[in-house]
Amino acid sequence: MSEVKPSATLEMAIESYKSEQVSMSRAAEIAGMSIEGFKRQLESKGIKRIVHAPPEERMRKGVDFLLRQRNP
Repeated sequence: MSEVKPSATLEMAIESYKSEQVSMSRAAEIAGMSIEGFKRQLESKGIKRIVHAPPEERMRKGVDFLLRQRNP
């Protein structure tokens, strides 16, 4: 059985992450590095991280809740 080169494993992890087949933590695991190390690799290659924001209504409810806590 042949071994996969670390650079090939990293590229496979990055492509899987970019296509949203895996999460960042899973991609880092595939690449054999920490999440922070994987983030640095993405940054060094000019790849933007994928961030999914919660729906607007959920955000609004969260803000309203926090404001009520501050000013009961």
